[in-house]
Amino acid sequence: MASDVKKYVVSCPVCQLTKPSQRKPAGLMVPIQPQRPWEYTGVDYVGPLPRTANGNAYIIVFVDYFSKWIEVSAVREATAQVAANKFITDIFARHGAPSYLISDRGTPFVSELFEHVVSTLGTEHRLTTAYHPQTNATERVNRTLKTAIRAYVGDKHTAWDKYIPQVCFALRTAPHESTGLSPSMILYGRELETPLDLSLKASLKEAHDHARNVLTVSHDRQKRYYDLRRRHVSYNIGDLVRVKSHPRSDALTNFTAKLAPLYTGPYRISRKMSDVNYKLTEVDTGRRWVKYCHVCRVLSMVCMRLRSAFILPGGNM
Repeated sequence: MASDVKKYVVSCPVCQLTKPSQRKPAGLMVPIQPQRPWEYTGVDYVGPLPRTANGNAYIIVFVDYFSKWIEVSAVREATAQVAANKFITDIFARHGAPSYLISDRGTPFVSELFEHVVSTLGTEHRLTTAYHPQTNATERVNRTLKTAIRAYVGDKHTAWDKYIPQVCFALRTAPHESTGLSPSMILYGRELETPLDLSLKASLKEAHDHARNVLTVSHDRQKRYYDLRRRHVSYNIGDLVRVKSHPRSDALTNFTAKLAPLYTGPYRISRKMSDVNYKLTEVDTGRRWVKYCHVCRVLSMVCMRLRSAFILPGGNM
C-alpha cells in the first residue's frame, strides 16, 4: 500500500510541472578532444560595450580548441554579415578552414548567410544546445577577455578597442591552464618574442604531442570533477518526459515568471542524438520539436495512468 501511495503522489502532473527537482543535474561531461590546431573552433560575440570613437560596440572572438589561440576583433555590429566576413578574413585566410565551427544559437550564427559561408568553405557548423552553452569554449575566453580589458582601460571606457592587440598578445603568449604551454608555442612551435623572453623551447611536433597528452589528462580531471555534481541519465525512444521551461515575465499581460510552471510537457523522446542530447515530439500533436534538448533540462514524466488506478467512481480515492 505504501508503495502504491508513493507512486500515486509522484505521478501528480501538477507537481511534476511546478516543483523543482532536488537531484543532481543530469548529463555527464562529454569533452571535445581535438587532435590538431584549428580542428575545432569556437565563435561568439561579446557586448554591447560602450561605443568607442571608432564606432565599435562589440567584440567577435574566435578560439582554437587545440592551441587555445584567439583571434579577436572590435566591430560595430553583431550581425551575421560581420561574423561571416570575420570568419573569412581572421580564420580562413590565416589558418585555413576549421573542420568544425561551434557557436551558440544566437541570431547571427543561425542565419542562412552565415551557414552558407561556413559550409561553402568546407566547415561543419555545430550549435550548442539551448540553455547549455558550456560546449562553446569561447564562453570562458570571453570572461578572461573582459577581465583583461577591464584591467587595461581604467576609466577610459570608450577606448577599450585600442587595447585589443595588447590583450591578445598577452593571452597568446601566456601558458594556458589546460596545456601548460602558450598558444603561440603550440601553434607555431616557438614563443613570440617578449621583453621577458619566455624561453620554453620545443619543436612543433613535440609541442603538439605534449598538448595532446596534457589535454587528455586535463579533460579527464575536468570530467571527474564535473561528473561529481552530475548523474548519468539515459532515455529510450518513446519515453515520456517533461522539459524545464524558461518563461519571461510580461507586465502587460500580468504574467510573472516566478509563478509559472517550471516544466512543460509531456513530450515523447523521438530520437537520441548523443549521450546527452535528444529530440522530442509533442505527445498531443505528434509535431516535431524544433530544438535539441540537453539531458539536464529533461526529467522523466511518471505515467499518468498510475493516478487513474486510484480514482474511484465519483472522483474519490
